[in-house]
Amino acid sequence: MLIQKEALKLSEVLYYLQRFGDLNPKIIGAISRIKDAEKLIQWLRDRYHYRLFPFARYESLGLKKYYVTIYSNYYDISTRELYDLFDGTITFVLRDLLNPLIINVSLLYTSRDFEDVLDYLQDEGIIYHYDVHKVEEEKFYPIDYSVFDFERGEFQDFLPFSREPFELPDLTEGFSPDDLDVKIIGKKQARTDLSLKDLSNALGLSFKDVLYHTQAHVVGKGLIKGYDVYLYRPDFRLEVLFSEKEVLEELTKIPRMYLAYKLDNKSYVAHISDVSSRLIPYLKFISSLKKKDTIEVYIHPTDESHLLTASIPYEHFEKGRWNFNAEVMKLRAEKLVKKLEENST
Repeated sequence: MLIQKEALKLSEVLYYLQRFGDLNPKIIGAISRIKDAEKLIQWLRDRYHYRLFPFARYESLGLKKYYVTIYSNYYDISTRELYDLFDGTITFVLRDLLNPLIINVSLLYTSRDFEDVLDYLQDEGIIYHYDVHKVEEEKFYPIDYSVFDFERGEFQDFLPFSREPFELPDLTEGFSPDDLDVKIIGKKQARTDLSLKDLSNALGLSFKDVLYHTQAHVVGKGLIKGYDVYLYRPDFRLEVLFSEKEVLEELTKIPRMYLAYKLDNKSYVAHISDVSSRLIPYLKFISSLKKKDTIEVYIHPTDESHLLTASIPYEHFEKGRWNFNAEVMKLRAEKLVKKLEENST
């Protein structure tokens, strides 16, 4: 059984892992001044098989992020079909549990050409409406594990204070990422369990090259903002839409609120994930904030019918530039329309 002092040290180690990663555990020990930091990191590996997801600074990669809400006329469009339709430019597809015809999508692109595909689907009656908003700001909120029960593997309470966002310094001015930089980020997002050695094997490159690009470019130039730590597989994901900054500050008291968008219409989208035992307490807390603002909540179980997540579209980055083809998307949309029409007859 862990004593309180050990649990506190574990939460401190996780504090630093989310900011600096685990490329060199000795650095975590030096920064945190926790003498047994390496042993604690190993304990987390053995107990939880934890994974680190790097948040890309997509603007520095030459991308824009769009938040799309699709109101479908069909229940049987799968999350995978939408991902394939948009040619792998989607980072998540989320279908609401209570209203499966509402699907939220995050999409990385260089323009708004993809809207032509949405217009086509609307004209064909596959969807009856859609909203597209550019993400003006994306804020990463490292998880505070001070209220986490490491023996039971779940959060026990809300935080008594609001959290502040964090991001590594942006040192990309005058720097252009190359193909390897983008592939390292994408591969690591797609397979958070990969070590650098595994990554070098997957890319067919030397460990030395991958290590250099990770240290000097991906981390050194700030191509990533920080890391989300996965100690366990969540059972659900919540998206909370609102307008008041005061509500955002309150939502950061939910320990597993880890990301927030500010959209071009000045509204916010907060992202929360956790195990099923925390769903009702979180919903009650969010409901208590409705006296401050108009709030919408979407619930997404972490099964393939309701949720698909993906990496940045690194396969589309070649010779230092992004190569997207809206015509490919249009052709896939035509195939989807044909399939849905055949299935409905």
